[in-house]
Amino acid sequence: MDRREGDQRKRQWVNALPKKEDNGITITTELVGIKNLKTTGNYRLEFDVYEIDTDKVKELIDKLNKPFMMALVEYDE
Repeated sequence: MDRREGDQRKRQWVNALPKKEDNGITITTELVGIKNLKTTGNYRLEFDVYEIDTDKVKELIDKLNKPFMMALVEYDE
C-alpha cells in the first residue's frame, strides 16, 4: 500500500467516526508500562487511574472488546 492509499483509508476511517462529542470518557491517568506482544503484533498499554476517576472506570469496562479511539494529552499540573 502506498502513502496515498493509506491517507485515503485514514480519511475514510475518520469520517466513519461518530459525530457526537458527548460520548467520550475523560480520565486522568499515568502511563506506567508498554509491552510489545510480539505474537499478535500489538502493544499493551498500562495505566494507573487516579482515585478521583474510579467511577469512570466502570464506563471503560463497558467498552472492553469494542473498538474505540484513545487520545493522550499531556497534563501540566
